[in-house]
This record gives sequence, C-alpha cells and structure tokens, in this order.
Amino acid sequence: MLSPELFEKALAASIQAAGAGAKVLLSALPSSDSELHIASKNDGSLVSDADYASEKIITEILTPLGIPMITEEGSIPPYEERKCWKNYFLIDPLDGTESFLSHRSGFAVNIALCDETGPIIGIVADPIANRIYIGAMGHDFSITQIDGLNPKTIIPEAIQKPYRLVTSWVEEASLEDLVPPGIDPSEVIARPVSGALKFCKLALGEAEIHVRTGSYMEWDCAAGDAILRSVGVDVLDIKTNKRLAYNSEDLRVNGLYASRL
Repeated sequence: MLSPELFEKALAASIQAAGAGAKVLLSALPSSDSELHIASKNDGSLVSDADYASEKIITEILTPLGIPMITEEGSIPPYEERKCWKNYFLIDPLDGTESFLSHRSGFAVNIALCDETGPIIGIVADPIANRIYIGAMGHDFSITQIDGLNPKTIIPEAIQKPYRLVTSWVEEASLEDLVPPGIDPSEVIARPVSGALKFCKLALGEAEIHVRTGSYMEWDCAAGDAILRSVGVDVLDIKTNKRLAYNSEDLRVNGLYASRL
C-alpha cells in the first residue's frame, strides 16, 4: 500500500505527466499524414511518432516515483513478474490514434495508478479541449487545464430523459442489445464518443450510460474507471457483472458497462 505522501506525489506527477503528454500531442498534430511516421501494429491498430513522443515524456516524469509501469507502446513485463505488483501505472500515451491522425477531437492521454483493488488514480487529458479530468481515491472529481493549475471540483449534472448512452464509434451491437435490462430502448439516445472521454461524459453528467461489447485493453479504461469511481459509479464487466479486474495475463477487458441510473 502506498503511503499517503507517495500517493499525493503520484497524483501530482500523474497530472503533470498527462498535461505534458497532451502538449506533445498538440505540437505533433499533423497537418498531413506525411508529417508523421505511421505504422500498423500486430492487432491492426495504428501507432505514430506522436504516441512514442508522448510516452517518452510521461515515463520520464513518472519514473522517479519508483512505481512500475505498463504502457501501450512499451515493452510489457511478463505476467510472472507483474502478477506480484502491489502498485503499477497503466498508461495510454495517445488514446485514439486514428482520431488524432484524422484531425478529429476525441483523442486523449490516459494515466491510471492501480493497486490490487483496481485503479486508485485516473487522469484523462483532452488536448483539444484543454482539459484534464482527475479522479482519485479520497478526492472529489475535478477538472483542470492542461497546465494543471487550479483544479475545480465538479458536481455531475442531474440525470436526464431520454437517457444518453455513449459508446464506441466501432460498436456493432444494436441499441436494444446495448440498453441495460429494465430500461426501455425508446427512452435512450445513443451517440458515439471517442476513447476514454466516454467515461468523462458520465462523470460530468453529460451521459447516463456507457456500454462497450467488444474487447478492450486495460490501459483504455483504467483511468476512466478511476474517474467514475470518484463520482460513485462502478465500471462493470459485461459478462460477470462485477467490477473490472486489472493486471490480467493478457491485459484485456472483454466488454464493460457503467450506468448512473
């Protein structure tokens, strides 16, 4: 268990690192694809120089804490090594690479600090909106600007009808399949939102439900999970109906949902 002092240092460093990563992404935002080296990974997703540049500055800021890190673009330690970790960071230095390369808003920087119970700090930086969303155990949900100064506590908006459901741009399930049991699909409006910003929409009260039926990586959702925990919303495994488990052997999440209802 982290000492209170190290926890607060980790929180401050995570905010600083997310802001620094966001600034790197803004400076690297391409005016044409030819300005960045882009490659396809084994899973078919894209990676660019901007991913690596953001990861570099984030890890430089977090390394002095002495807490191990799992990063999307880095070398992932073997499960036999990391299964004994008490604390670790899950980092996505550029969540939404395709949005970034397509000049769409919605890409973000995700940083989560986890313990054996799951994420205890979650930071999502939205470079285009100049916002950093902050969720941490023992702290109120708050937002600050990319410079990290003067965080403002946020009270979520009231639940609205029709209910607002946010999901992935590539979600294949029908609205009827996405709506949780007991809710009339005719009372739900669905719209796609990029990456971890879906979790932030719920935390702000700008949506009531988030569902993803497809596979996900832990670094895609850990920061958002911590943010929703800070406003009293659990992110649940779509199959087990239990809180998401982290630091699994394959680091995959096989579908999730969260609801303010």
